[in-house]
Amino acid sequence: MSAGPSIADLLEQTNRELAGTDARVYRRVADHLQRSSAALQDLQDPQPAGIQDPKALLGKGSFLQQPAASLKRLCKQHGIKGYSKLPKSALAQLLERHGVTPPPPPLESFTKKELIALVRQLLGEG
Repeated sequence: MSAGPSIADLLEQTNRELAGTDARVYRRVADHLQRSSAALQDLQDPQPAGIQDPKALLGKGSFLQQPAASLKRLCKQHGIKGYSKLPKSALAQLLERHGVTPPPPPLESFTKKELIALVRQLLGEG
């Protein structure tokens, strides 16, 4: 009858295997927590320092650059009453009186050269 490994040896081997498994699990959990933390940080601070909001690159808008339908939509969104029959210039004055900030100029108002310059700014090439 040959003597196999003792119970103590079997217990020691099992403990080592469990310790190795636990260490791998803890490393995976730590990696996952680190990635989750980085993702949460990105959600809280989406724009790294030095990168502008893309809409800010379009410049300050004007109500007069917007179509009348867009101005009426803004009036409705801000709960302004009595705008439906007003001309475009009166709509612009009404929105300004209510403290509504004008949206950026429509992309259609830019020339091809201006649009290319905006894209280059976004890409950090210019």
